[in-house]
Amino acid sequence: MKLDFLTTNNETKYEALIASLGLAGMLRDKNLNVCGDSKLMISHVKGEFEARDETMAKYVRLVRAMITQFDECHVEHIPREENVKDDALSKFALLEVEESSGCVYFYVLKKHSIDMKLVSPILLGKSWICPINNHFRTGWLLTDVTKARKLAVQALRCSLIDGILYKRSYAVPYLR
Repeated sequence: MKLDFLTTNNETKYEALIASLGLAGMLRDKNLNVCGDSKLMISHVKGEFEARDETMAKYVRLVRAMITQFDECHVEHIPREENVKDDALSKFALLEVEESSGCVYFYVLKKHSIDMKLVSPILLGKSWICPINNHFRTGWLLTDVTKARKLAVQALRCSLIDGILYKRSYAVPYLR
């Protein structure tokens, strides 16, 4: 990840942590061990230090909210001298795009994560997913023949894996 905006050292560390937590969440990890060489950031996340700056407080709130998606999350400080991986990655980040293209994939973040609008789905009632889920779980079909046929066709394009409905796709194996 490359940051395409002005940032402080502490903000950069928080952006890296947020990106890592997001990736771990997408991979559906349940237990996480977060290691960092920033004593300040680790102490903020653990609740040992209070974030006085409003920007840091926003980062701390976002990170703590993201951590709740995991069953277990251990946060520990590692001295900078022992954190060889972080040092190598930070040196790589200083390379120009042309020097690193083709060997490693990365994305460019245009603005702070705390300034982005995060959207999480909230189901307030029935949605188009409910009949398909019921069909997979119980074999239930609608009484109206036309709607039942439409539901059966929709269900052919979906799969229920571990209680989560996925839609089959041509480009990627499944879409959630």
